[in-house]
Amino acid sequence: MFSYNVLSKINSPQSFSPSSKIQSGVPTLLSLLVCPLTRAGLIYDAKAMRLISLQAGLSYPIMGQVPIMLEEAATPLQESERAKFSNKPPPGPAS
Repeated sequence: MFSYNVLSKINSPQSFSPSSKIQSGVPTLLSLLVCPLTRAGLIYDAKAMRLISLQAGLSYPIMGQVPIMLEEAATPLQESERAKFSNKPPPGPAS
């Protein structure tokens, strides 16, 4: 699939500090992104810097202001996380 190990790039020791750039672009970005497995909308978890797919039960990391939308990079949601985010509907299309 890829000529290099995607996960080693994702798990690199580079630190990420949230900035106003990503905060201001989140609503627009979320209206365009969907889960690559289910095509369902995503929920933005600002604290953990990840995108949540409730239907797939996965979270996709955001590294260096770029969402990594690869199944190999996703981590399974725990039941407590799923319950926490189930009350937050994914954003609809931008108007």
